[in-house]
Amino acid sequence: MSDGRKNAAERKFQEKFVQKLTQYKWQAPDDLDGNKQKVTVQDLVNHWRKELNRLNVDVLEGVELTDNEFKQVMSKVNAIENSYEAAKLLAMEQSTGKIDGIYRDSHPKVTREQITLTIFKKAQVSGGESSYKIAREVETPNGNRFDLVLLINGLPLINIEQKRTDKPLYEAFNQFKRYYEAGEYINNFMAFSQMMVMTSEVATRYFATPKSLKAFNPSFVFHWADRNNKPVNHWEDVIDQFLMIPMAHQMVGDYLVIDEARDEENRKHMLLRPYQVHALQAIEGAALGWGSEDRIPTGGYVWHTTGSGKTITSFKTALFLSTRGDFDKVIFLVDRRELDNRTSESFKAYAHYEAVTVDDTSHTYELRKLLMSSMNGIVVTTTFKLNNLVKEMIEGKDDRLKKKKFVFIIDEAHRTTMGEMMVTIKSYFRKNSLFYGFTGTPLFDENRVKGIINEFSEQINTTEKLFGPQLHRYTIDEAIRDKNVLGFHVDYINTGEFESYESLREELIEARLVEQPEKSKREIERAVYELSELEVEREAKRRKILYYKDETHIPRVVEEILNNWDAQSHQKKFNAILTVGYKERVIAYYQEFKNQLAERDDLKINVAMTFSFGSDVDESPTDPAIIRQMFKDYADFTGVEYVHGDRKHGEQAYYEDVVERATRGGSGRNPRNIDLVIVADQLLTGYDSKYINTLYVDRTLKLQTLIQAYSRTNRVYGKDKEFGSIVNFQFPRITEQMVNDALILYGSGGNNSPAIVEPYTKAVEKLRNHIEELRSTLADPTEWQRLESNEEAKMEFIEAFKQANRQFNTVRQYYEYDWNDESFGITEDQWMRYIGAYQNIRRDEKIEDEELPVNPLSEAKLVGTQKIDANYIIQLIDDKSQSTQGKQTVDTETLRLIYHYIKELSNLGEHDQAELLKQFVQEEVEPGHLESNVHIDDAFEEWKANKLRKEVYELSQDWGFDEEIFEQAVEIYSVSKPDDVPFRKEIIDSVDLEKVKNPQGESKLQHNIMFNNVLPELIADLKRKYKV
Repeated sequence: MSDGRKNAAERKFQEKFVQKLTQYKWQAPDDLDGNKQKVTVQDLVNHWRKELNRLNVDVLEGVELTDNEFKQVMSKVNAIENSYEAAKLLAMEQSTGKIDGIYRDSHPKVTREQITLTIFKKAQVSGGESSYKIAREVETPNGNRFDLVLLINGLPLINIEQKRTDKPLYEAFNQFKRYYEAGEYINNFMAFSQMMVMTSEVATRYFATPKSLKAFNPSFVFHWADRNNKPVNHWEDVIDQFLMIPMAHQMVGDYLVIDEARDEENRKHMLLRPYQVHALQAIEGAALGWGSEDRIPTGGYVWHTTGSGKTITSFKTALFLSTRGDFDKVIFLVDRRELDNRTSESFKAYAHYEAVTVDDTSHTYELRKLLMSSMNGIVVTTTFKLNNLVKEMIEGKDDRLKKKKFVFIIDEAHRTTMGEMMVTIKSYFRKNSLFYGFTGTPLFDENRVKGIINEFSEQINTTEKLFGPQLHRYTIDEAIRDKNVLGFHVDYINTGEFESYESLREELIEARLVEQPEKSKREIERAVYELSELEVEREAKRRKILYYKDETHIPRVVEEILNNWDAQSHQKKFNAILTVGYKERVIAYYQEFKNQLAERDDLKINVAMTFSFGSDVDESPTDPAIIRQMFKDYADFTGVEYVHGDRKHGEQAYYEDVVERATRGGSGRNPRNIDLVIVADQLLTGYDSKYINTLYVDRTLKLQTLIQAYSRTNRVYGKDKEFGSIVNFQFPRITEQMVNDALILYGSGGNNSPAIVEPYTKAVEKLRNHIEELRSTLADPTEWQRLESNEEAKMEFIEAFKQANRQFNTVRQYYEYDWNDESFGITEDQWMRYIGAYQNIRRDEKIEDEELPVNPLSEAKLVGTQKIDANYIIQLIDDKSQSTQGKQTVDTETLRLIYHYIKELSNLGEHDQAELLKQFVQEEVEPGHLESNVHIDDAFEEWKANKLRKEVYELSQDWGFDEEIFEQAVEIYSVSKPDDVPFRKEIIDSVDLEKVKNPQGESKLQHNIMFNNVLPELIADLKRKYKV
């Protein structure tokens, strides 16, 4: 949307954008181009009326909608409250959008009194009856204007707001928000909007059109990425991969999820994130055999880190395969009863408006009945129930299920990989069924799990061996980079079991002296003092010098937790989990919390515990007296009573209530909420809550169990929760090494992993050090040109800048971030000049996105300064120029300002643009050559075109090519595909040696070979310089 006249650069960008879209089945009719005549929302409505008549020829019996009939249609449209209600209408009947209850006027050919009109079909992508049109510069009744509206079957399903490169995307986000507040998307035709896209030439973001003003949340704005999760930013690549047909249609159809949740506030429609789309496509391809020459379907697994939305991805996968593949059923397997219930509830909420049913079962006989039925659909059940059914089928020699064609989707696949039940199930259904595992922590050889032996005497001890190849991956590092999950702040607490590492060394020396009497004390001391703290700890543990005695250790841990509770929980807004391993220790900790809280009058928190109630079999029953007391304590703060041994109101019901209640946050939000849950293994996997901000650990966690447990804390919430807090109470250095080992396996690893968040002050201190190093390579960034003749000095500067920039990008991710000259050791103005120096020095190279400063969606907290760019300078000339005898002139002070800003533009990294502007001012503005009725931006674009033409002519004198073809190649050339030169063959073939002043080589062949080698660089230089 825009408020006024677009300048020449903006108009040119829009024109190129539209031209690119038309390469992918989008049409750009002149009657919907607001640059050529006025186009309003009413014009879009009129266009949609034509589309309705086209789509419903049979229903309309060849008689188009009358004004009265269309008035009925619009009455229903204007009753659509928001985009969420529109989403439900678009998927109302078997994934087909319809408007019903339209009464027809009398007509000789009309036989139906009432009709239902089809408005949208998800399945008819890139074909069938679907049409794809682009509307430009569409004015609203309120006087606002939409930049681009992408119409599918006439419906305005995608809104695109375009911004100049110098403008941050948050301006587009806020503009969408302002226009929503003005009522542009409420109770009118534009309520059909399902996706909002913000784009410039170098950045793009998208999000589902919110259902309310309150629902505008930058946390749910995403960039597109390729299959390898590399962000896609350049506008041409965005169109190639995201806005082309069929993808754009699929985004607002197949890849849109309507969540009809139990609570009204949680009901919404969502767009899949890129990694979810790629995973879905990968499984669909494997299931339909697209990935093999002989089209044989295969299984596999998806590795998507915990917290990245696997439930939605797996639901969409189940939906696709149940409705589009030739499968009898899709069976979604979970390994715990409470996950069965929660997954069923989620799936049913997602499936409410889809052409599929979701069923769950309480008993094995119900599961048998469902699987035997001929109706396709999705069944959610537990591995335990299905294993029992398989055993019954085997014992009864019943092969009917074995012959069916099922797809199994296994949640938390890392937990089932080593289970005998999963191998039994897979063996039974192996012949005709496919298996797909979803996990945040797949098992590899490095996990060194024992596994089991299958019927073919094969050892099954990794996720790949059980399910097949990895189909898609999205790691914790990538999720943190994309801000889809939080990093971890990890503390290692010594609760007093040892005084210091020096004291441990002394004890080790004494022990070795006794053990190795043949060695001298000095020799032993030298060996011990060469040990790292990790090695000291390991040896002390092995010798039982360092150990943890529950009688003293548990009280210390509880005291440490309680003393810091208010600050850690943000005054009980958030809650926490304490995992201790073993049921007996859970009970001991629970009792110690009760004892210490009873003695304190400064703190009251609600504590609950759970251990094995969530499993299908409890192999070690707990003393009933302990359970009764636990139920009584729980009732004291929740008001809900449970009865030991009761089928409906006993242990299982208690556990389910704990699981659900723990998602609500701490008692500061509601006095009946849980502040702390003490567990052994429960809630450490497959459990999501944005209110859990801390995990206390008093046990050993390794590899997959560590990542799964830590990930309970990493759900995105807001500025009060910038990371998940992990507090470890055993073996500090050994635990730290285990954390590093886990991150090496499941991320980029160790201290370099973005998963580990250091305190803000530490991050700022590192930044200051890098800034000092950067200054030592180039004291004044405006003197960057002196480095160009010194390759060694230039490389030192480049490396120092990369280090400083990488740390700066880290610092600005913190919620605490605010620009501070003193603590950063640099002013914002100076930093911008260093960025400019770096970009100028590397202007002839392709700079990777990760080497540049981040450009977050949210408004930067930098000191507010005017962004100096070419557009700003052109606008300044336009504003300050005066008309003198039909020519535009500027006074001396304005001219001084213009040259000052041109120099500033060069300092900020746009040296080539600055040089062009300087020439333009010197040749056209200063002498007063421009007519008074000409816009400066148009004049500048025309001047640049002439300069480009002249430079192309001069190059043609050197190489002999056809100028017209070469100019077209420069126009079409994409900087995102530097090796792809348009019309390369035609340009080479056009070479005429007679035009060449000084041919390269002794023959035309040699000349053309040399020309072919430099051609990409020549075109790239012109593209960069003139920004055509």
